Formats: sequence, structure tokens, C-alpha cells
Amino acid sequence: MMKKWLCLILALLLVPAASALSEEVLPVTAAELRALLSAVRESIRDAAPLNDPTSEEAQSEDGVRFRYPTATLFLPSAEYTEDSPVNSLLFSDSEGFVLRSTGIDTQWMDLLSAYPLDNPELRGTRTQAVLYLRKSGADGFLFGLALRDGQRISAVEYGEVLPDGENYRTVSVTCSLQDGLITAIRVDGLNPDAAPRMDAASAAEMYDELEKLLNTDEYRAVRASRTGTDLTVFGPEDLTFSGLSYTGLTPDALPGDPESELMDNEDGTWLLRCDGDGYEAVFRCQENGENPEILSFTILDDQLEGPRCVRLGDLFSDDYCRFRSENNDLSEQMTELLYGQEGVAPWGQAVFDAAAGETSLRYITPADGAEVELLLRYELNRLTEIMIRTR
Repeated sequence: MMKKWLCLILALLLVPAASALSEEVLPVTAAELRALLSAVRESIRDAAPLNDPTSEEAQSEDGVRFRYPTATLFLPSAEYTEDSPVNSLLFSDSEGFVLRSTGIDTQWMDLLSAYPLDNPELRGTRTQAVLYLRKSGADGFLFGLALRDGQRISAVEYGEVLPDGENYRTVSVTCSLQDGLITAIRVDGLNPDAAPRMDAASAAEMYDELEKLLNTDEYRAVRASRTGTDLTVFGPEDLTFSGLSYTGLTPDALPGDPESELMDNEDGTWLLRCDGDGYEAVFRCQENGENPEILSFTILDDQLEGPRCVRLGDLFSDDYCRFRSENNDLSEQMTELLYGQEGVAPWGQAVFDAAAGETSLRYITPADGAEVELLLRYELNRLTEIMIRTR
């Protein structure tokens, strides 16, 4: 049963690959978003709004709210006709597809696959990555932009900056996401009379900033796979994370100003425990603290990333797809050998406890004459513990 549950979760994931993306996938345009508005108008032609547009609750900074089952429209006034201008569209609980076979609860990877992806590794900064940037007619341009907190994408915006007289304006669609799923889709800039304007210099500056971000390589998405068989095993290269190198780690190289405690290990060696901001490191050393060797590094804060950018609070399904898995059968003890031979590095193992709602992933690699283990523990499918330790 647990194995079937796991396969069901993984089957929901679609990993975009550069080879799978077609050059025929076109950027979103203002014309496409206006066509979406026309489709919404048609769907509500004979329908009454679910709210009272004349009420105080209908007033917002985006205009007067008209809520329908299909979408919510924001208008300049409390009167709606088929010719009324619409400032914005919001889809938050719509069923079915909204745009390009995507809608509420669509996976973020499916979303990226529906549009051009000129930057499949999502190179950029920890907070942003440009998905595509292309010139369009009359000195305008088309763009796709992902907003993120590390590996967690919070929003994806696709839009067109187009000339409007001597100025420029943006028509865009923004998909908000939580836990990798679309929770809302918003279209802005539909009403030319209400849309913000920018001059030619500002439009050129916006393009230059996006181009600079597109060429930035400070942070990347970790490669993921639905099957796992095309991923590499956990290896020594994974022991460098968050600017730290585990195998070469010393107390002096720890970030911040950790508090230290020296303890007798009662075997002729001593232990040096260092409690820092969001982590705990333990070293084996001599009585005076000399010649420290790292024994373990535990991550305690969700802002610190571990190997392959795992973070506290991650979903089990997301992390599982970042590491190799050969889809072996579960044993009677509810363990699965993910790859390799148990006890012979490199190898990986998953342990499931359905009754307690707990899962753990273990990945072991040889490194510098020893074996290093990455241990990930999950409660109710959320990552609650990250430990790297020397075995």
C-alpha cells in the first residue's frame, strides 16, 4: 500500500527537460490575454455576479470586484456591460484549465512546460530567474519570470511590454504557487486607460535588468526526475552546500559566531560541539581542541540548505525526486533499497512508518577514506530533520 501511495505521488510530477521543450511553444502575448478575457465575458454573458458590486466589500484598489464562478473581474465602476473595460482578471477557485492547459492546482513543472523555457536550469539568483526574454515588434518585448525562495517557486509571471503612444505598458499573467501548485492566476494590464505607464527609458531599463538576470548564475534549480533512474547517486560533490564543504569543515570555517563546548568522549578523544545560527556541528578532536575532524552537521533552520538544496519544510515528494531511485520493492520491514547494495557505499534507503506518519531517506557515499551519510526525516510528508554525518 505504501509503495502504491508513493508511486501515485511521483506520477503527479512532470519534470521539464530542455530536450522535451519545443521551439514552437510561443511566449504569451497581450493578444492571448485579451482573448482569455473575451472567453470569460462569454462564459458570464447571462450570469449575475455572486456578490453585490455596489457594496463596500466589492471595493478594492484594483477596481470594483465582480465575482463569478468562472473568474473575478475588477472594473472601474460598479456597472458592467459587455463593453465595460476590465482592469484585471482573477482565477482562484475555477475548475478546469484557465490558460494553456494549466489552471488551479497545476504543478509548477507543468506550468513551465506550457511556455518557452530558454533557461531550463533556472539560473539566476536565489529569489528570481528569467524563463525567457525576447524582443517583439515596435520595440516591445516578451518575458517570463519566476519568483522563488531557493528551490521553492512562489510565482511565475509571463507578459508583454508593448508601446502605447510615446509610453509603454505591460499586459501580464501571474500564477501564484504554494507547495508547487498553482493557487491563483491573475491577469493585469487589460484596461489601457487604467494600466500603469512607463516611458521609453524605463522600458529599456526593465529589459536590461531582465537581460542581466538572465545572464546571472548565482543560483540554480536542482535537477529532478520522476523516475529517478536518470539521476546520479549521492556523491562527494553533494557534500558542498550552502557555501560549506563538509569533508573539509573546521570550527574556524563555520558561519557566524557559534558557541562551543568541549566534552570528553571517554575513548581517548574529545568532542567539540558548535552551536551556530541554524546549525549544530560536532567534531572529534584532541583534549585541547586541536586537529578537529568533522563528525556531523545538523541543519536546524529552514533558511539553510543542505545537499541538493534540501530544506526543512520540504515536501517528501520533492526531495525524493532529487535523488536516484531504482523503484525497488518494499521489504516486510517497510524499507526500500533505493539503489546500490546495502552496506556498500554508495547506496540509498527509504524507511516508511505509515502508522506514525514518518518517513526517512538515507544516502551514503564514500568520501576521503570514510563514509558520509545524509539523513532526512519527514513527519506527515514534511522534512523535519537534516543531518550529515561521518559513519
